[in-house]
Amino acid sequence: MVKIMMVGKTPHHKLNESVKTYMRTDKPAYPDFLKKLENWIAQITDDRLKSYAVYECPDDKIVESMAALAKRYNFYASVEGYTYTMELLTEADAAIKDFLKK
Repeated sequence: MVKIMMVGKTPHHKLNESVKTYMRTDKPAYPDFLKKLENWIAQITDDRLKSYAVYECPDDKIVESMAALAKRYNFYASVEGYTYTMELLTEADAAIKDFLKK
């Protein structure tokens, strides 16, 4: 299984609009194979609220999962000033072993 982290940033003055967009029922659906594991909100820094969400998908569905996440987060980006990044995650121990092999 692969983990994908989404980091969203919302301008402070757009929080109400952002929450309304998040609560809408017409947002793009996630595919059945994509599972949300965690969802956090961090403190407001630089006049932006930061959110983190971690998803999990099968190894053979990475591209489809990333496309579905981009579609969903582009929906959230309809709020002016909202930005997001997508990061593939790996276990630290596995990454260290891979680095040591090189």
